[in-house]
Amino acid sequence: MNVLRKTYSFSSFTAILDPVFWICAILALFLTGCLGQDSGTEDGSTVVTEPTPGIQPPLTSPERTICDPFSTNSPTARDRGIVGNMVWLDQTMPPMNGQPAFNRVADYLEHGNIVESTLYFDRLFVPTRKFDLGFTTQSGHLILNYLGQPMYEYFALRLESQLQLAANENPGRYQVAVLSDDGAVLKIGDGQGNYNTLVNNDGDHATRMACSVQTVTLDRNSKIPMVLEYYQGPRYHVSLVVMWRPLPDGTNPDIPVTDSLCGQSGNDKFFNYNTVPSTPKQPFYELLSRNWKVLENENYFFPEQASNPCTEDEGSLAISQFTAIASSRTSVDLAWLTNIASTSQIEMRVVSTGVVTTYPEDTVLKTSHGTSITGLTANTIYAFRVVSRTPGGQVAYSDERAVRTPR
Repeated sequence: MNVLRKTYSFSSFTAILDPVFWICAILALFLTGCLGQDSGTEDGSTVVTEPTPGIQPPLTSPERTICDPFSTNSPTARDRGIVGNMVWLDQTMPPMNGQPAFNRVADYLEHGNIVESTLYFDRLFVPTRKFDLGFTTQSGHLILNYLGQPMYEYFALRLESQLQLAANENPGRYQVAVLSDDGAVLKIGDGQGNYNTLVNNDGDHATRMACSVQTVTLDRNSKIPMVLEYYQGPRYHVSLVVMWRPLPDGTNPDIPVTDSLCGQSGNDKFFNYNTVPSTPKQPFYELLSRNWKVLENENYFFPEQASNPCTEDEGSLAISQFTAIASSRTSVDLAWLTNIASTSQIEMRVVSTGVVTTYPEDTVLKTSHGTSITGLTANTIYAFRVVSRTPGGQVAYSDERAVRTPR
């Protein structure tokens, strides 16, 4: 097989026009990246050739690099992110060959065809989304495998990174959770090459939240080795979200911790997959209001990796360290940073009603932003998103932060 000898870089806020970059065979299904392999376009469909057996270890310098083609709105750095490899099942393998389907991620990784490329991710935040319509490139071509079939099921990923605190997170004990459809197993290492399962969400299932019953302790110097193994089995939905929260006040660290949503599942439980992109629902906002957070790019440090070839252009506007804290029963304080001097604006959603308020834009250019929203109702969950714009027209949006005002 002739392989494209090219390394692609990606700016999270600038569309890549090279059409080859957008020939995404499997990862365009839900996450990031595309196969760096020979391909062609036929009758409005992108056809991707069959990968050759063999694998490149994820921690070596790759000849074929696959970068995130989708904006995560998360500032990136040369030493941050997630690296991994991918496998997929063909017609000779279960269940296509008539044998019982695999229902463990380990079976996918053991038996699947290995894609000979190294994958780089900014972070893992894939809200539940549909599969039944297939997947298209930026040019609108349907993505097919080498047999002419849509690529939206029966693949797996093995991802590696190191977990660390973001600059605005406090040292202490943290509980970790994974929302996934289908199976995901998150393991952490001791730095000596030994790994133990922290979150087990394996098996065929709808989007389910699995929580660790143990905590991890992090300080400013912590870099905890992590392996996340994930597979997508049969259609029609996919999701993969990694979250954590500081151990709640008053919790005994020697007793397994939990949350009322741990173990709950449903493809319409946490996100509305009928919108594009998928939008959060009340249970997800409740998680955010209880200090759960989707891990950001700053929380992932490469494992013994010299540099990330997929960092964004330093001139791209990005938001970081966004916090929303209830300062009273009727007010919330908001703060965030931008890497370029830019404006400040707030979008607020009342979670119970869905009513959105967009506040006037503060046109003063700054890199450190802050404001207070007053006149709120006690004991109510509000979701906030911040927006910043540069004079040149770049726009950056934060993730939402949900806060419940005190009673």
